[in-house]
Amino acid sequence: MHPYHNTKQLIPTQIHLNVKNIQRMTTFYNDTLGLFMHEQNTESVILGSHEHAFLVLHHTPDYLSVSNYESHLYHFAILVNEPYQLAHILQHLVSKQYPIDGASDHQISHAVYLTDPEGNGIELAYDRDESYWPRIDSQLLDGQAMIKPFDADLYLHMKYPKDEVWHNHAVLGHVHFHSHDLDATDAFMINTLSYTLTMNLNKQALFYSVHDYHHHLGFNRWGNFRVPLEDNKLGIRKLVFESSNIKEDKTLTDPNGFVFELKKVR
Repeated sequence: MHPYHNTKQLIPTQIHLNVKNIQRMTTFYNDTLGLFMHEQNTESVILGSHEHAFLVLHHTPDYLSVSNYESHLYHFAILVNEPYQLAHILQHLVSKQYPIDGASDHQISHAVYLTDPEGNGIELAYDRDESYWPRIDSQLLDGQAMIKPFDADLYLHMKYPKDEVWHNHAVLGHVHFHSHDLDATDAFMINTLSYTLTMNLNKQALFYSVHDYHHHLGFNRWGNFRVPLEDNKLGIRKLVFESSNIKEDKTLTDPNGFVFELKKVR
């Protein structure tokens, strides 16, 4: 399961969000999406699949909303194991009449997009076999070949086990950010985190991974972003990475103001 998401190398495993209304957000993630509740108190809520606690909500009602010109979270991906699991949650959301922002066949994956009640982007994704991943001569993935119509009819009529939760064995698949400085970000990802560039979309979006995955992290310039993310803002609080091969725990801040907490798996 999820061969590109083992912690022998440094991968993101848990995203933390600052939220204004923790009750409303908990209701969305626990009831509407149906994620498993690992822990809850007045200040924070930990959710995910039964096996992986990949999402933490922090109650920060006095924090300000992110401005349009700051680097900030674009979306985080919840990666499922089987196509019928993606069908299950899609059909559930449609039955609940929860708004779907879009869906795509990226060839590397099938993805459904939505937004939580406080504006954080979510991707629900199923990875296709690597034999479908389109590559160009440089061995980078061909981002231009990844825009295909999503077969909604297939997923809306796909059968799934009624006694299985859709997020069984789901993990944090990747995290994608809006960035104000892709050059500085590129240097940080390669020189500091030792990640590999996997996609370059006309120098407007860069994607990186370890384990030869299509991407664990993405950064884009799709907007008028000019400054790093300021402290005490709603949305992304920090991203936790885990690995059994790092020497010690440490906390880094990337050029966009994103806090990356590196933890050694013991």
